[in-house]
Amino acid sequence: MGTGQLATLIFQGFSGKIYPIHPRESTVLGLKAYRSIFDLPEIPDLAFMVLPTDIVVPKLEECGSAGVKAAVVVSGGFREVGKTGLEKERMLVRVAEKYKMVVIGPNCIGVSNFHIGMNTTYFPYQQDPGDITIISQSGTYSCHVYGYTRKFGMRLSHTVSVGNSAVVDLIDCLEYFAQEPRTKAIALYIEGLRDGKRFLRVAREVSPKKPVVALFVGGTLAGARAGMSHTGALGGDDSIYEGVFRQTGVIRVKTVQDMLDIAWALASLPPPAGRRMCVLTNAGGPGASMADACNREGLEVPEFSEKLKTGLKEILPHTASFSNPVDLTYFMDLHAMYERIPRMILESDEVDGIVMYGVFGSLLYRTLEEGLGGRIKYPIDEVVPVVRELLRKFVSYPGEYRKPVIVSSFWGTDDDALKQIADDGIPVYSSPERAVSAMAALYRYGRWLRSFNNG
Repeated sequence: MGTGQLATLIFQGFSGKIYPIHPRESTVLGLKAYRSIFDLPEIPDLAFMVLPTDIVVPKLEECGSAGVKAAVVVSGGFREVGKTGLEKERMLVRVAEKYKMVVIGPNCIGVSNFHIGMNTTYFPYQQDPGDITIISQSGTYSCHVYGYTRKFGMRLSHTVSVGNSAVVDLIDCLEYFAQEPRTKAIALYIEGLRDGKRFLRVAREVSPKKPVVALFVGGTLAGARAGMSHTGALGGDDSIYEGVFRQTGVIRVKTVQDMLDIAWALASLPPPAGRRMCVLTNAGGPGASMADACNREGLEVPEFSEKLKTGLKEILPHTASFSNPVDLTYFMDLHAMYERIPRMILESDEVDGIVMYGVFGSLLYRTLEEGLGGRIKYPIDEVVPVVRELLRKFVSYPGEYRKPVIVSSFWGTDDDALKQIADDGIPVYSSPERAVSAMAALYRYGRWLRSFNNG
């Protein structure tokens, strides 16, 4: 496992120095190896420990005496296995306190900071760094999700697997990332908290500064039992946690998908000032789904005024629907679709945001050209630069009008247009309902912020 995690660190492109310590090998993955922490040419900033349980504490003692001030302990076999493991964990804590060491773990997968190419988990992250930070009591949810985020275009800033939280816990991390400038939204995976009062205080301090999303799984008997065996976490009554999240402005979610989806929206977009949404689509079914989902999520889809409908009628074909949802039908005026119509709607005082279906780039047309063996030719090379420039303006609208725009598409980021807008700040969700759920979470966070600021 240690070899795999070192391989990931190298793969990620970490620019700092890496010193493998191995009892027998002279090199590890092409790097010079050392027998002991005391043989290194300098004191490292971080000791990353993947060792048999029984030697973790003695080796941590060596690190402390060598002057190392931070460590990540991947090794398991501590609190989570019962009484004997708990005593080992207490010994680990005493060593950390003795040397004033910051220790993540034990029983964790590691930490990542993609802005400096540091990834000590077992899985490579193959995207540019972003602005979502995950703090997780599960190692899996801090790194197995990298393939998922890559597929949909959401990008991460940092991940922390806190494991058993013997020294540094989830609340410490929450405090830290509230001040970390590249983090714009924080996602928490929680199996249980040992200091609920402190979480209540810290979360209430953090939420007005940065949005926080939480997935709590310790509120059922099965979830609490799994958490105890997994990391030794203490679950609790679900209704108590629900109340804590509501009081602190933490957005609670029920699934990992929602945790990532909503963190993406909160990191990327301003919250809407109200619940009035425009549904903008070029297909009837997705438009109806989004309108229905809006009402189910507590959002409104108001009918437009005659003035706004008249303005839209001057642009759109007679086959379109103008009243909200705005259904463009088959409409190929790209300037109108990505610029004139969204601007007209956002400039009106009739909506607080847009949920949109129907962004397509060149993938469809390239696929058809290739599949038909040259029997059809689309002006792809002429149109792509035009679409790129229109989308560059399109992604600026949320910041310009302080109104969020969220896109839904069944196509992924292998389409150039969808990749562009996802990379540049507008989330793209794979179903109409996911897009609306993210918008509803934005609205709830904005409503909480306003109530907090008003006392």
